[in-house]
Amino acid sequence: MTTLLLLIALVRQPGSDHTFTIHSDILKQTRTVQIHVPPSFAKSAPSHRYPTMVVLDGQWLLDSVVPTAEELTSHGQVPESVIVAIENTDDDEGRVHDLTPPGLSVSGSSRNEGGDRFLDFIEKELLPALDAQFKAGKPRTLVGTSSGGILVTYAAATRSTFRFAVALDTPTHLDDNWLIKKVIERARSSTSPMHYASLEVRFGWTDEAWRQLTAAAPPNWLLYREHLPHESHTSMQFAGAYIGLREVFRDYSMIATQNAPTTSILPAYEKLAPSYGATVIPPAPLLREVIDDLLMEGRGAQAHEAFDTLASSYGEPSNAAKTRERIAAVERQPPPAETVESLLATPFPSPAEANEYLGDWEGEEWMNPDVKSRMLLRIAEENGKVVATVINWPEPDVEMKRPMQYLKVTPNGLVFGDMNGMRPRGVILHEGVRKGDTLAGTERFGGIRFNSPDGRMPPTIHFELRKKNP
Repeated sequence: MTTLLLLIALVRQPGSDHTFTIHSDILKQTRTVQIHVPPSFAKSAPSHRYPTMVVLDGQWLLDSVVPTAEELTSHGQVPESVIVAIENTDDDEGRVHDLTPPGLSVSGSSRNEGGDRFLDFIEKELLPALDAQFKAGKPRTLVGTSSGGILVTYAAATRSTFRFAVALDTPTHLDDNWLIKKVIERARSSTSPMHYASLEVRFGWTDEAWRQLTAAAPPNWLLYREHLPHESHTSMQFAGAYIGLREVFRDYSMIATQNAPTTSILPAYEKLAPSYGATVIPPAPLLREVIDDLLMEGRGAQAHEAFDTLASSYGEPSNAAKTRERIAAVERQPPPAETVESLLATPFPSPAEANEYLGDWEGEEWMNPDVKSRMLLRIAEENGKVVATVINWPEPDVEMKRPMQYLKVTPNGLVFGDMNGMRPRGVILHEGVRKGDTLAGTERFGGIRFNSPDGRMPPTIHFELRKKNP
């Protein structure tokens, strides 16, 4: 442990890799370890904890894992993590010994190899040192390829430390599917969460074995398997690491929040804590968006809380002073009278109330009257309830259908709308006035106060629909 402490000053450089050695009493060896710390490392609060990724075959696999993790992190799909890569000993025999669990034979090895001791070294010596010195924490991810994938899969079957496991081209077939049986047995008997991905070229799971695993897995297991047909056993490491990390963290990805109301986003990340084993910090790009969206919705206190999370977890942004001024200004305003949640919770009219609007309404929408786009509103009764769909044609042969989430009959006409599929996270409301068989009006963002980035109001979109004959 002394060697690790002596070299801390060398590794505390944000977004970079450095090498150090650590002596293991469990292995009776001194091992070389590489650490990659995320860009926010020096700026985050001392109390902040980063998820930890442990990479086996570190001298080979780190070059694939770090760039893929950083790319995924930049898009809010994977949490910023401390990545630690453990290098093998100099000979192949030592690698097989470390990465082979007892009870299994690999490449002619005995069935009494050191995989359990190697996992003990990681869990009892390496991880505590990282936690103490590098803000490392939960959840723990284990990544390995080939024999490394064997130890990853074995850890998924026998240990609770690593709740996230990425196994690359793993020969699970050895010794009459010994590993497969271990994992399926764990799935049938365990209630502990597990996120496991198998990326395959030459080796992996059979379709039948994977079917048995998915049937046996409890609800808190997230499983993913994919064959990479245009890769080799060695070339697949980059693509496999990218897909594997993306998939085991897919419930973390900000992409899943695109159509969600703003106020539901941070609570959704709080709900991940039981399966992750720790408080889950949302992605930095998502936090920045949420702060802006909350301010547009007039929710100053919640924006303040989100900003504090951003600053403590990733460091204060360059526009911190201006953002604080915006937050303070919104906090002084009265609470919004119209919210996204209240709009989405509005009951649809009954079939009797919407009777005169049932059917197809076809026409156009436009910002510029010289350039109009075809539009159709379809209102129907299904199973005693009213449903509404808007159909657009962005290209002549391309039809896009959007189920409406808001529908209200007014004294003058009809209002219909759905969540914006991008930012800002408002409800796009079409407010129409009816004159005979014509329904015409304009669109607006409901539930938010939106100005374009340069401060101007967004352009007005008009629509005019005519009821088609039955």
